[in-house]
Amino acid sequence: MATIGAGERAPALDTTLDDAEGVPHHLQSALQRGPIVLGVYKSSCQASKTMFPFLQRLADRYGAQGLSVFGVSQDSTNVTRSFARRLGLTIPLLIEGDTFPITTAFGVVATPTVFVIDRDGVVTWTTMGFMKPQMNDLGNAVAAALGVTPEPLTTEADADVPMFVPG
Repeated sequence: MATIGAGERAPALDTTLDDAEGVPHHLQSALQRGPIVLGVYKSSCQASKTMFPFLQRLADRYGAQGLSVFGVSQDSTNVTRSFARRLGLTIPLLIEGDTFPITTAFGVVATPTVFVIDRDGVVTWTTMGFMKPQMNDLGNAVAAALGVTPEPLTTEADADVPMFVPG
């Protein structure tokens, strides 16, 4: 199965997964509040470690406007908690468990893979791996899904972030 792309209906939105703190999150319910960003990751992946502070920035910037940002962890609960702590993440990190329902349904073949899903359940933007120039594209896709004016997601404070990080 190929990775779900822009313009396709997002699968598995009826899925409920617990986050690392044991709180259940139902994706369809989150979508009723507004668009969703799903970031599928593995904590040992350097590209994932580089990507997730940007996903946190999106949640901080647009959460009050209805955006839900979820990390989808391919790791155990303890490893996931450690990942959140090391990176200062407060977004929900959902535990897939041994069945990997999101990874499988979305056809994820590498981490990180990020999807922007609009209120209608359609994927509007996706990327795999980490390339710094695409972070502003991600921010623009989120702003479009929310119907707000986009702001750059990367700033001068990100000068130390590499342009590309292999997964």
